[in-house]
Amino acid sequence: VRGIQSQGVYACPKHFAVNSQEERRMAMDAVVDERTLREIYLTGFEIAVKEGHAKAIMTSYNLVNGVHAANSAALCTAIARCEWGFAGIFMTDWDTTSSRRCTAEGCIQAGNDLLMPGNRREYSALLCALRDGRLDRRLLRSCAGRIIKTALGLSAPTAP
Repeated sequence: VRGIQSQGVYACPKHFAVNSQEERRMAMDAVVDERTLREIYLTGFEIAVKEGHAKAIMTSYNLVNGVHAANSAALCTAIARCEWGFAGIFMTDWDTTSSRRCTAEGCIQAGNDLLMPGNRREYSALLCALRDGRLDRRLLRSCAGRIIKTALGLSAPTAP
């Protein structure tokens, strides 16, 4: 992470979290206890955040203990942001919200800042959620603010 970011671009460790298989990865529910989650599946991300100062993290397609990783406030906000101090951006994997188990609204509420690739269906769903009061405008503003802050933090490569 530090090596990549020393070149003036941001590293984006992925797939957060418990992405342990490719086959049926969009339908898989990784059921893990707290100790296993932290000691095996989250340790690398914690190091990337605390020591590498990663500026972006991509969430995974799978569910973790019944909740889609991209819709998990426990993972994205409580653990990564609050416990580890992650101040960068969370982004979804490509077309994550095409699954019925993962919603654009849920991604924003969980702390995902950027829905990849972004499409009319997602934008429409977010607008409806804002209008209906299911999504707090402050959450959307926080996401936009983190994206802007992270983008403004890009710099020229450092000398070797």
